[in-house]
This record gives sequence, structure tokens and C-alpha cells, in this order.
Amino acid sequence: MGQWQSQPVCTSPACVQAASSVLRNLAPDWQKMDPCTEFDKMVCSGFSEHNDDDQNSIATIQSRNNRILRKILASSGHEEAAGIRSTMLRARSNAIDEHNFDLLRTNFDACLNTSAIQAAGFGPLTDLIISINQTWTVPLNDLQTKVAASEYDGLAKASLFLEQLNIQTLRTRDDDQPVLPDPLNSQVNRFTIELPAPAQTDRSVYFDDEKLEAYVAAMAKVFFKTFPDIDNTTAAGLAEAVAGFEVDLAKALVQHDKIVTPYNKFDFVKNATVAEITAAAPALGFDTLIRGLSPAGHAPSSVLLEDMEPSLWPNISRIVTSHPRAAVQGFMIWKALAATARYIDDKELGATLGAYPESMSRSDVCLDAAIPMVSRLLEHYFVAATYPDTALRAAEKMTTNIRTQFKKRISGLDWMSDAAKTRAAKKVDNMRQNVGYSKANPDVRSAESLAAYYEGLNLTTSFFDNIMAGRRHKTARTYAALAMPVDRDEFVGPSITLVNALYNPSANSMVINAGISQLPIFHPDLPQYASYGGLGVIVGHELTHGFDSNGYKYDENAELRAWWDNATVANYKTRTDCFADQFSQYTIDGPSGKIPVDGNLTLAENLADAGGLRVAYEAWAAERAAMPDSFDQSLPGLDGFTHEQLFFVFFGNSWCTSKTPATNAAQAAVDIHAPDRVRVFGTVANSRAFKDAFKCKAREPVCEAF
Repeated sequence: MGQWQSQPVCTSPACVQAASSVLRNLAPDWQKMDPCTEFDKMVCSGFSEHNDDDQNSIATIQSRNNRILRKILASSGHEEAAGIRSTMLRARSNAIDEHNFDLLRTNFDACLNTSAIQAAGFGPLTDLIISINQTWTVPLNDLQTKVAASEYDGLAKASLFLEQLNIQTLRTRDDDQPVLPDPLNSQVNRFTIELPAPAQTDRSVYFDDEKLEAYVAAMAKVFFKTFPDIDNTTAAGLAEAVAGFEVDLAKALVQHDKIVTPYNKFDFVKNATVAEITAAAPALGFDTLIRGLSPAGHAPSSVLLEDMEPSLWPNISRIVTSHPRAAVQGFMIWKALAATARYIDDKELGATLGAYPESMSRSDVCLDAAIPMVSRLLEHYFVAATYPDTALRAAEKMTTNIRTQFKKRISGLDWMSDAAKTRAAKKVDNMRQNVGYSKANPDVRSAESLAAYYEGLNLTTSFFDNIMAGRRHKTARTYAALAMPVDRDEFVGPSITLVNALYNPSANSMVINAGISQLPIFHPDLPQYASYGGLGVIVGHELTHGFDSNGYKYDENAELRAWWDNATVANYKTRTDCFADQFSQYTIDGPSGKIPVDGNLTLAENLADAGGLRVAYEAWAAERAAMPDSFDQSLPGLDGFTHEQLFFVFFGNSWCTSKTPATNAAQAAVDIHAPDRVRVFGTVANSRAFKDAFKCKAREPVCEAF
């Protein structure tokens, strides 16, 4: 990284752009501020002046990525798309290139054709409802007949029909990875099952009479609009019955949450045979579901139960059989409508079920719809436009350097036993680093590999039909993993065009998307302190997740095992308790005053932030010591900082935000990440290197683990 030249200031376009971002976000009077006590304000006060409410630095990078993706989708053909800031793809095309691009454009054009979508009206949703009822025939107005054993087969077939459309009803699962490497046997991919959930994520709806009444009324309106041959009275009765079923599901989840908490959930991970889970909850027909979703000849005999108390399953089955069959089927239809209503054009329906915001442009809507359906095809062009080989090599080298430094950190920890250090170092060695983009299954650089990946996906001029086809194709590909060996090099998770990175404990692998490896936090031309302070900290963050308060429970083979001795675990808990206490003392602005940060909820992320910042800084310092000064240029306009200070400035610049008090309140209760500004000042409070760089009076970190 950095320019190979002798001039002291880097003036490449990348350096100018990164420096401009920092200068724009700095407080106007930053020179007068004390970074030791006001670092978040010093680095980020300018951000809110230049951005709308509820934005952050990550969102601004995503906006740029989306502009590039929209240009790709709007291209007239492969050659034009491949020429958008192209650094890898050849301009010429072949039949496979054109076929792949046609898939992109067919779907995009169908989405843009709002006249056809408006002309279709509620028809697509009504057809979906009819298909569900044909799978399990239930009279809408029969609110007396309970779900009996004679209905189990039809119910299971309806559940399978919807699951094939990537719509979960009588179970929930991780949408990105419903087939996981088994944390109890890392050589096997497992079908995963979790308890079913009601349609509303805000469970207070089910325990507040006023909210529930409004919810039932809104549901009744949707049913009246979308069901064929239904009157207002039947729609209202059906909505009341569906809500009653959901209330009981919500109560079951409350009971579950009393037993399984974020702090003991790993005690409830277990394997169960399909026969056992089917017998425990006979009404749910798990044998039919599992057999129907699995590749032919590869239906598993065992499944993975995640984060649940198995004894609760009979209760779920009893809830199903204690309600009218029309209520249970109505619930399944309601979930299907919630998953698909945004793909038709009706404001009232969208207001109830979650439409795209009216302020969202149609091209953005179509981009959002395309990402889950044909993301790998989009990635093919996105990589060409934004992520040259030089970027890949620089990011991979930086990631390797950070891993090497993390092993050195482990070797020097006085709270770990020698045996624990040896196995922890082995876990780092075993960790896969998936950087940039998928290079196999599929290789997004290869037109042939992509064509094979999307084989069987047939798109038409009907936007809604395309959405359904994409959901079926994604489901089939997802469950194909049951017939395959565990692939820890697979890019699991959201599209690499998204500004995201992740650590997967069940595979002991990290994913660093090309989408997050962008300016101002990374570029192969940037001085190393900038890229290490930006993307490098994120890499270190994901690496540290392998050893956070959850990740440390997985051993070097990505299996849930007790692999640290009791003394090491006790020493570690002392350190994690420090982090929980530290962050619980912080507050953020809410609509009615200060809101406390939940140091326990955010513990794993705070540990990862602290570890990531420390190991990235030490990796940069080690590499800088071994490289010529010409790789450590200054940046224009930032000569008021030392390079050591700029490392931390780039870290802080990555988490600038303009969140409103209302957004703070909404996120504080559920977000496992500390609020952005707290991530900045809370993390540097735990960095000795930061305090040395800015010559703070107190140099000791508040808390320290790795």
C-alpha cells in the first residue's frame, strides 16, 4: 500500500479523496479540542453538518456503491457494464457474458415497468393465496374446526410450499445460512431449526390491547383486499383469529426467553433426530419439511436445534392444535403477504406490511430487489469497477499481517495458560480469510462459473414472478449444501457489494467484503496508517470475534467445546466484566433524556472493537518498521497530525454518525453494537497506543483483553 515515490505528501486521487473525507468530518475548531476527552467530537462533529439525519460513514460508502450498481444495471449490455471504471474485465464479450447480463437486465427492466406492475394490481398476491389454499384446502370462514391430526399433512405441505419460496412460517431460521457447519461436528453441514415467531418483530403489539386492536383492523383490510371472494365480516373474523394465534406464539417466545438468554444460549445448541423433533411437535410436520427442502437422496437424519429449549416444541405443537385451522393457515398467508407485498404497487398495503419508502427512487427499489436474487452477477461487474487485483493483494497482505500480529499478542498474554495459548494460536492458523469476493462456487470473475451457478433461474417480464423464481432458486441452492462437504472458504452472508464484514464462528472464517474495502477507509494507494486505521481495524475486529465472549466457546476446529482451562476462563471473565461495566456507564441522547448503553448486550462487539484497534495498530507499526519511508507519506491538509495520530483519526472517521435521538432510542434496546460515537470514544479509551499518540495524561487502558 502507498505510493512508491519520494515526495512527502501523497497526491493521488485516492489520497486526496480520503483526506477530503477526514477534513470534512473534523470539527471546525478541532485544533482547540482535547482528543483525550473529546475524540469522537473532534473527528466527527462536521459529519452531521454535511449529512442528513440518521446517516453514518458506512452508509455514505454504501450510497457510492449503490450508484455504481445502478449504472451497471442501467447499461445497455455486457460491454458497457464491463467498461464502468473497469479494471479487470475485458471489454469484449461472448455468448455467456451476454446471457448473464440478460438475466440482470431482464429482472431490472421488469421492475422498472411500473405500468405492468400497476396493471397486475393485487393479482399476484391473490394467486399466491390461492396456491397456498390449494396446497392445504381450508374454508376461510371455518373458525371452529381445530387443527386435527388429519390436517397435519396439508399443513406440512403448505409450510414446505412457502419455505421453497424462502418464507418461514412454523419455524424461523437464519435467512443467510439456514444450513450451517455443525458446531458439535464441524465436518457436517446441518439443517437448522428455531422456534416459530409471530409476524411482528415488536412483540409489544401482542400484549397491548390498543395496539392489538389496530393491528387486527389493519390485517383485516389487507385480507379484504387480497383474498378472493371474501367479505368484510369474514376478513375481520379471520384477522381476529390469526392475531389470537400470534399472541400465543408470542407468549411461547416469552417463556423461551426466560429459559434461553444471550448469556446461556450456547448451552441449548444440540442435535436432534428428525424422528425426535417430528414426534415432539407432530403438528408441524418437520419430516415432510426437511425431506422436501433437502436434495434428492440427501435428507438428513439429524438437525441442529439452535438457541432453544427442546422441551418447548411440544407446546408449539399444542398451540397449533388449539387454534382453528383457518387461523393457522391465515397466519401462514399473512407471513407470505408480509414477505411479498412490497413487490406490488399499493400504498395502503405497503403502509401495513412494509413497502419501500416513497422517497426511494424506482431504480433503488429495483437494485434492492436484485441484490438477493442475482447478487453474484452484480458482484461480477462491481468487482471489475471497484476492486482491482492490486486492492485484493493489498487487503490480503494486510489481513495476513494482522493475523500474524494477533498470534504474537496471544503469546504474550499473562492471563492465558500455555495450553490455552497453543490452541488459541492454532485457531488463528485455522481461520479462513475470505477477502474481497467469492473465488469459487461461484468464481464471480468467471462468466462460465456464474452461468452454472444461476442455471435453472428463468426470468420473464413479470416482476413478481421473477421475485418468486429468484426465491425458489436461492432456496434450492441453499439446501444443496446438505449434500456437500463443509466449505469454510465460501463467501457466506450478504452480497459483497454491501459495506459489511463478518466472522462465522461455526466455520471459523472471516469475510471482508469488497463493498467495505472502499474509500475513504481503504485503497491500495493510501498510506498504510490510513488503510490499517480504516479497514485494518475492521479486519482485526472480525478476527477478535473468534475470541469474544461468544466466539471463545468455539475451539480451533469451530466446534462448541470447553477448550480453555478453568483458570483461563475465570481470568477472561474478569476482563470481559470490565468491558461490560465500562460501556454500561456511557449514555446517548434520547427523545426524553439520556439513554444508558447496555454493556452486556454490546459486550462481544466492544471486545472485538478493542482487540481490532490494538492488533491493527501493532500490525501497522510492525510493517512500517520494515518498509521504506516512501510508503508512509503524509496526506494533504492533515499535516497537523502525526502519522500515529492519523491511524486513530481514520478509525474514528469510519464511525461518524448523524443519528437522531429517536433512532438512538430505537437501536439502544436491540443493537448488539454500541452506538457509533460510543464505539469511537469507548474503544480509544481502551488503547494505550492512542493515549501515547495524543500524549494523554492517563495512559492506562480502562479495560484490556486481547
